[in-house]
Amino acid sequence: MKKIKMLAVAALFALTGSLFAQTVEEIMAKSTDLPVPIFSKALLIMELVDKNGKVTETRKIYEYGNVETGLKNVVFDIQSPASVKDTRILQAEKIGKGDDKWIYLPSLKTTRRIAAAERQKSWVGSDLTYNDMTIRKFDDDEQTMLDENASQNSNGKAYKCWKIKSVPVKNKNVEYAYRIQFIEKGSYLPIMVEYYDKKDTLIKTYGIDAFEEFTGATGKKYWLRRHVTMKNVLTGHYTTVAVDKIEFDKPVATRYFTQNWLNTGK
Repeated sequence: MKKIKMLAVAALFALTGSLFAQTVEEIMAKSTDLPVPIFSKALLIMELVDKNGKVTETRKIYEYGNVETGLKNVVFDIQSPASVKDTRILQAEKIGKGDDKWIYLPSLKTTRRIAAAERQKSWVGSDLTYNDMTIRKFDDDEQTMLDENASQNSNGKAYKCWKIKSVPVKNKNVEYAYRIQFIEKGSYLPIMVEYYDKKDTLIKTYGIDAFEEFTGATGKKYWLRRHVTMKNVLTGHYTTVAVDKIEFDKPVATRYFTQNWLNTGK
């Protein structure tokens, strides 16, 4: 009788676990749709680093965000160095289709739209591409769970993760054949992403080196990627981005998210 009871309890735990287990689609839906502040402003410090670890250029970039309408609008305003100063980029999310992207080029004193075919190119000379600067929606990819109990190191610490393979099925204008993502179980952040080509060759990696829960002006908490690294595995060159001077949920003027502001900076 005791053995039967133990088996019944074990079966109950197994059933309970299966009822509350998340599907890979649920995990990725949550990971790509984490809460974001209605307004945001931050100073980004970007460093371009050669294969020997030498910093070849440091850039200061202001980033402004607005999701008042439920759609994400982001502007990047490059402050330095002089070679790219006053370059401004606008990303505007659209319903049912890819983002619109616009760039103001100070050398030409003109704003132009970035076509979908161009989004595989370098984001202003960094190891990031225009595609990297936009989070893909979970249903843009076919998701496959590779390991429900993976471990991934970040900045000397091991994190429990879901290891998931993401293969593009929509918006295929990307520079890779598939990604392997390590989704940290506490935050749902992709603390490591590996990008592969059609020959299964690793071509680049993205890692979140430091992250934290940040409290905005209204008291709401958000997961903040404090420091990230994108590395070109084939060349050894990499780009780091550190986030500084952060403001969440403090109003940002709507004029920042217009082509007029791109043209004038005012």
